[in-house]
Amino acid sequence: MTNVNNNSNYFVQSVAKGFEVLKAFDARSSTLSLGELAQKTGINKATVRRFALTLVDLGYLNLMNDNRFQLSPKVLDLGHHFIESLNLPDLVLPILESMATKLKESTNLAVLDGSEVVYVARVNAAERIVGANLRVGSRLPFYATSLGKALVAWIPATYRRQIWENTNIEAFTEKTLVTFEKFEENLSKCRLQGFAYGDGELDEGLRSIAMPIFNRKGETIAAMNISTHTLRTTKESIFETYLPVLKEGAEKLNRQTAYQG
Repeated sequence: MTNVNNNSNYFVQSVAKGFEVLKAFDARSSTLSLGELAQKTGINKATVRRFALTLVDLGYLNLMNDNRFQLSPKVLDLGHHFIESLNLPDLVLPILESMATKLKESTNLAVLDGSEVVYVARVNAAERIVGANLRVGSRLPFYATSLGKALVAWIPATYRRQIWENTNIEAFTEKTLVTFEKFEENLSKCRLQGFAYGDGELDEGLRSIAMPIFNRKGETIAAMNISTHTLRTTKESIFETYLPVLKEGAEKLNRQTAYQG
């Protein structure tokens, strides 16, 4: 049992003991009787009974038919609230740094603001000249970037059409998707393969690959990408070398945002 004795004038022993009851459960003790709870926490049986039944009323414990107690799924909410209180750029920065170090390429996290992709975290570890003008706060059109595709591919189609119709569509290169039908066709492929690919749609020679980041409700909240150039990267190496690194990074961040897939 953790020592919950504290003589400070603000310390509430009952709150501390309530958490001791919750912490008594683990992989080897997934269900506990009142006697076992008393033994594991060091709290007398009558008192631990009041704490346990209070936690049942609050929804954090379940009382089984055999009078044993078990943690309820509501306990997960405590961790979810903590994750949601964190700043997403703070969570992603170590992941972006690791990806950039492995590939010697720029890595980014962006969110959607209207019809624009907004960079909220960026690591340019390779110090490339190309793309050096991009920084946190930079904005790009959603329809011409892999980040933009990843951000909108998994949102409702009606919302995508609304964004498209409120956007001044411009052909930056001959590869830019300038019709909604072509864009939707590309997004269907994104959803099928699980990632978005950009190849010269915003600027000749620029290549990038992106994946969506979800919250625990399965809603797209951001997108992560790796960007490079045709001068140093073939299309084959994008899928063979870059994609596994991106998948690993996106999966790690999605776990941290409590997305269950």
